[in-house]
Amino acid sequence: MIVALRSKNKVVGRPVLPALALAVALLPPSALAQDAPTASICAMAASSQYEPGYQGFGRELNRIDPATAIPACEEAVKAAPDVAANQAWLARALLADGQTDAALPLLETAVAGDSPLGRQLLADVLFGDLGYVGTTDEARALEVLRPAAEAGFAPAQLSLGFAYDLGRGLDEDNLIAASWYMRAAQQGEPRSASNLGYLYHGGAGVDLDYAQAMFWYQTGADKGDVVGIYGVGQLYEFGQGVEVDFVKAAEQFQRGAELGDSYSQNDLGYLYETGQGVSEDAAEAARYYQMAADQGYALASANLGQLYSTGRGVERDFDRAFELYSYAHDQGEIGGTVGLAQAYLYGEGVPVDLETARSFAEQAADAGASYGQSTLGAIYADGSGVARDFNRAIELFDLAAAQGNDYAASRAAEVRAEQTCGLIAATRYETGFEVSGVELERIHADTAIPVCEKATALDAASLENKAWYARTLIAGGRAAEAVPLLEEAAGAFTPANVLLADLLLWGHGVDENPARAVTLYQAAAAENFPPAEFGLGVAYQNGRGVPADPALAAKWYGLAAKHGVAAAADRLADLDRGTVEPQVGPMRAGPRS
Repeated sequence: MIVALRSKNKVVGRPVLPALALAVALLPPSALAQDAPTASICAMAASSQYEPGYQGFGRELNRIDPATAIPACEEAVKAAPDVAANQAWLARALLADGQTDAALPLLETAVAGDSPLGRQLLADVLFGDLGYVGTTDEARALEVLRPAAEAGFAPAQLSLGFAYDLGRGLDEDNLIAASWYMRAAQQGEPRSASNLGYLYHGGAGVDLDYAQAMFWYQTGADKGDVVGIYGVGQLYEFGQGVEVDFVKAAEQFQRGAELGDSYSQNDLGYLYETGQGVSEDAAEAARYYQMAADQGYALASANLGQLYSTGRGVERDFDRAFELYSYAHDQGEIGGTVGLAQAYLYGEGVPVDLETARSFAEQAADAGASYGQSTLGAIYADGSGVARDFNRAIELFDLAAAQGNDYAASRAAEVRAEQTCGLIAATRYETGFEVSGVELERIHADTAIPVCEKATALDAASLENKAWYARTLIAGGRAAEAVPLLEEAAGAFTPANVLLADLLLWGHGVDENPARAVTLYQAAAAENFPPAEFGLGVAYQNGRGVPADPALAAKWYGLAAKHGVAAAADRLADLDRGTVEPQVGPMRAGPRS
């Protein structure tokens, strides 16, 4: 089972589109570069507040009303076609309306007229932002963008910083990115402040400094920037530079969620799912995960998938969970990969496919995901499609536990105890114990019983633990206590069938029932388990549960001997010589003379 996932230690990602200022106001004629009424209306409708002479009067791109701005700016361009600002404003209005192709020639004209706004917008388009789906050209974008940034245009400085941050068209350099973010932030550009906080949060290009991260996140958040809001929330969520405060974290995520930020929606969903800072409410968690997933946020899709897998907050639906996991995995989200591993492992939404389950679990584990490590650990611990490998399972559980995975820590303790019990009580005919397995009479009961009792207590569902614990009890002369354990394990764990059959054949610790003993031997022999073959030889030799038949006894002893049971070879030789006497039960040495 995986639990909800959240971004850890720092913001996982940021929207690519740089945000512009929030101020929206009518532009007074005195602030206009042109006196024409058409230009005034266009400027009020589509300008940026960071343009020289227009500070405080522009609006962010997503606050533009295309129905008003486009006709006004078309009139302005018609009246003054050589004014670069008009071209840039009309292009900006068209971009706000999703008409990227129509905006491109206008932006080229604006750039030719050295419009800082035109340069910044054209660069963002060439980077593949602003909804542009055509051919990108990062080199040209940088060529166009840099003069505007160097001239002090804050949105261009943000875009150039972002290019260095992500390595767009140049070598990634977080230090240079920080310097450009700082220049823009000092002019009041909120996304730059938030991005600077992000760099301090992760120590990328600057010294890791949670206090500086909080300052710059808060600076952006105070102006409504969702990256800043989310960053403040994360610092409170993880107690980085401040005391852990889930209530404050929830308040920030709530604010970001209401502004449509998918990261805040996901983390708010996580808090509702876990009941931290808010009342636990799986239905609310599902609602916020869905909001974020609807925006394509893969982590939220994975989290929503696990709610559908478990039926918490939503009606259980394995098919829907599988769809969500698949989407998240296809987007590179490891939570989706873990979900797919578990779906194939348990047959939830798809047929059981242990090989595919292991493949997905390995992908997630190799990526360092704790739930991938714990899922792969469970596969090796349980022998699901692979040979049981306690050492590998423990290694994986320990890796996951080191990341705070409580399930992994618990399983690591269980597997260590089970491995120790198996080493002192398993037969050598069991997978993984071919070398260390011991014969019943060689078990040191005083030492083995408490070890296997502990293992069984830690993992009461383990059939192996029950059978091995029973074996130590039999070795200690406590067969009656072993019978209930073997009854639980018999039918599902082959060695338990044989142990119980051995007791039933002669009535040790239980009323004898040779017929049932033979049935249990036969079931285990069908699995090619050598001790069962030996048991059938004993039954046919002694006529216990079946008519005595030396030929069939020889057949089963022969198979057991072929498979490595030394006592069977001796008994077969005696049968061949006709010297063997019927076995009447366990024998003990007589008194010394």
